[in-house]
Amino acid sequence: MNFFKRFLDFTLFGNIYVSLGTACLIQSSIVQLGYSDHLKYYTLLSFFATLFIYNLQRIFYTTSPDKSLNSIRRKWISDNQQRIKLLTLIGFIGVCSTLFLNDIRILLYLFPLFILSLAYFLPFIKLRQNAWFKLLTLVIVWTMVTAVLPILLNGSNPFSRKDLLHIFVRFCFMTAICIPFDIRDLAIDRADSVSTLPHLYGENKTRKVALFFMLIYLLLIVAEYYTGMLNSKLLLGLFISALVNGILIFMSSTKRSEYFYVLGIDGTMILQGGIIFLIHLF
Repeated sequence: MNFFKRFLDFTLFGNIYVSLGTACLIQSSIVQLGYSDHLKYYTLLSFFATLFIYNLQRIFYTTSPDKSLNSIRRKWISDNQQRIKLLTLIGFIGVCSTLFLNDIRILLYLFPLFILSLAYFLPFIKLRQNAWFKLLTLVIVWTMVTAVLPILLNGSNPFSRKDLLHIFVRFCFMTAICIPFDIRDLAIDRADSVSTLPHLYGENKTRKVALFFMLIYLLLIVAEYYTGMLNSKLLLGLFISALVNGILIFMSSTKRSEYFYVLGIDGTMILQGGIIFLIHLF
């Protein structure tokens, strides 16, 4: 049991799990958009880039003097800096190894996102200090990586009705799953003088905002179905993942454990990708 927990913590808090979520959402987009090229090298690159960026920012973490704020996740980060540095190095090597297996255009597309990701957490910039910048930075980067770039690499027009609709669908999905993490971190962000939506509007209203975006997401996937972009199986798969996500958002609060958020809410990305890919195979 101790081995299982150590492995689970390493996978979740070492950002392997969320990196898998990146890969799953990219594959979900490819299936939904009907592309024959599954962009396997781009998917690998994105997996390693997520592993690199997410662990790099954890090297800059500082332990709060208020021990009550040091959650399971933050304690794991504090106690496992060597592992985090190793995972950062693995992510960096993975990025370097897969970068040139991709279309050369990938450098042009990814560089601005890399700079934006650095600006999110570097101590002398920290876009995350502002509630809306924090949310929009995360959502824009995730939407670009998992939806816009697959469209561009496929040679499609991102401003076509079909592709724009898919981009908005992904934007709403990512917004809905990013907001609950601000609820999770309410006490920590307050102690760090970081302004977030729950800090400005309270837990209840913040939950409603996340549920609103999930409702918009559901309406948009129904619109995709009626415009012929999705078949009934894909619609059902997306609906199931949205239903699970909506339940988890509704249950989110500052009293929930780290595992609820990292394993549960982050897991909806893997759930969506897994369901859509299985539908595609069978």
